Amino acid sequence: MTQNNLAITYSDRIRGNKAENIEDAIAHYHNALLVYTQSDFPQEWAGTQNNLALAYSNRIRGDRAENLETAIAHYHNALLVYTQSDFPQDWAMTQNNLALAYNNRIRGDNAENIEEAITHYHNALLVYTQSDFPQDWAMTQHNLAFAYRDRIRGDRVENIEKTIAYFHNALLVRTQSDFPQKWAMTQKDIATAYCKRIRGDKAENIERAITYCNNALLVYTQSDFPKNWAITQHTLATAYCDRIRGDRAENIENAIAHFQKALLVHTQSYFP
Repeated sequence: MTQNNLAITYSDRIRGNKAENIEDAIAHYHNALLVYTQSDFPQEWAGTQNNLALAYSNRIRGDRAENLETAIAHYHNALLVYTQSDFPQDWAMTQNNLALAYNNRIRGDNAENIEEAITHYHNALLVYTQSDFPQDWAMTQHNLAFAYRDRIRGDRVENIEKTIAYFHNALLVRTQSDFPQKWAMTQKDIATAYCKRIRGDKAENIERAITYCNNALLVYTQSDFPKNWAITQHTLATAYCDRIRGDRAENIENAIAHFQKALLVHTQSYFP
């Protein structure tokens, strides 16, 4: 138990070298598994497998592709114990984490990895319902939107529609008053989806993108969230470049102004 708790503490540690902290966490999790065997302590074993997977997902040292493969293997180990019937919440959490790992996977067929991610997200939603687990439900809706945005298989037009729909679902829970940062993140991301939308009126899609960007900027200020502020400024500039409504000359001026704002953060030295 002490090895496992020490590993969790290193995972959460703020001081010290982050890469080294993760290495210490991994070492202590492996120590815990010398006692926490699947046969003798199945729940503790599964929890440690899940935590190890998270640590490998976030690992800085080593080969990134190999770290993700190791993470996926540990998540699958956890699911040997975390079944939907016996441990529904742990099962759903692991399904969501596994989906994220497949979304980021480097090895294997990219199209197949995204399909795996989508499957695991949908599995998680069998437990993460809006009524019972609203925050987890919204998180999974947001993650599903990203997966459909990146999807290779299926109809591109339909994939974008699903992306937008899942973002809208997330916003049913992620309100500005209750979850301002998550609300802003979803506003920023749905703006990008409307910029890429094929269905609907092109001019209206761009207007919606501009609206969602401006919404995000109500929370994403330059002082508090400089990186997200700059990304949103860049998206807003792109939207003004493509804008159909309004005065064309004025739209271009707005685009230039927003690109210049983005460059206040996206400097050559920090974000080459």
